[in-house]
Amino acid sequence: MTPETTLRSGSLAATLAPAAGGRITRLSSGTAGGETIDWLVPLADAVRGAGFESTQWPKAGCYPLVPFSNRIRDGRLAGPQGRAQLPLHPGERHALHGVGQQRPWRLEQHAADRATMSYVHAPGDHGWPWAFRAEQAVALDAAGLSLELRISNEGRESMPSGCGFHPYFPARFAHGLQFDARSVWPADAEFLASAPVPTAPADDYASVRALPDVECTRYYGEWNGQARMAAADGPAIELLASAALQHLVLHRPGPGAYFCLEPVSHVADAANLAAARADTGWRLLAPGEAMECRLRLTVSTPRDPRHD
Repeated sequence: MTPETTLRSGSLAATLAPAAGGRITRLSSGTAGGETIDWLVPLADAVRGAGFESTQWPKAGCYPLVPFSNRIRDGRLAGPQGRAQLPLHPGERHALHGVGQQRPWRLEQHAADRATMSYVHAPGDHGWPWAFRAEQAVALDAAGLSLELRISNEGRESMPSGCGFHPYFPARFAHGLQFDARSVWPADAEFLASAPVPTAPADDYASVRALPDVECTRYYGEWNGQARMAAADGPAIELLASAALQHLVLHRPGPGAYFCLEPVSHVADAANLAAARADTGWRLLAPGEAMECRLRLTVSTPRDPRHD
C-alpha cells in the first residue's frame, strides 16, 4: 500500500493513508500497564503490504464519506441537468459510499499531531458528474481525535451532496452502547431506507445497553450528535458530532464482529427520498458553496491504582 503517516500525542497514535481514500488506518494507545488499546479496528499488516482493490475496501479504520453516504437506489439520482447514472457497487444494484474513499487523497499539511488531506474531483471521474474539492483535517491530542470534513462545489452548476464518517469499532466496545435518536428509517432487504417511524424500544439506546451479537443495520434520524460505547473492562469512546450530522448508521455484520456507528448528514438513498420529503438531510450545493461536518472521538481508560 502507499506510504502512511503517523500522528502522535501523549500515548495516542493515529496512522493515516492519504492515497488509500483519505483513511485513518489505526488509532491506538498504550496504557501504563503495557497494554495496547485499538480504538478502531486496525488495518491488517497483510493489507498494509499488499494494498486492496478500491471497490473491495477492508473493514477497518475510518474513512470520509463524500460526496454521499450509503446507497443510492439503482445508482440513479436527479441533478440540475436531469438524472445521472452512477457506477453500481460490485455485487449490488446500487451505488455505495461515494467516490472519495475509492480515490487517492493528497497529504497537504503534516505536523507531529495533525495533518490535512485533500481530494480534487474532476467531473465524470469514477462516474460522479460534478466537480468538487474535499478536505479532511485530522488533529490528535492526548484525549482523542478530531476530524473536520469540508466539501465544496467547484463546478458551474448546483451539485447534490452529503458527507460523513465511517469508523469501524472493535467488538469489545459493543458491551455498553448509548445514543439518543428519535426516529428510525427502516431498511429493506437491499439496505435502502423507507419512511421514518418513531424509535421502537428494541432499537432504542437512550439508556446504556449492549449491542445484540447478531446482524443488524439501522438508519437513525433526529440524532442529538452524541454517543458513547464502552468495553466490559472499562475503556470507552465518546462521539460528538457537529449539527450537520443528524443521521446515524448502526451496522453489525454478524455475531462476534466489529460494528460501525457512522455519523452522516443524510439517510440512505436520500438522493431519491428527498423528492418527497424534506427531512432526509440531502443537500444541493450552489456553485462555490461548501458544506462542513466535524466529529470528535474522545477516549478514556480506567485508572489502574497500581500505576498511580
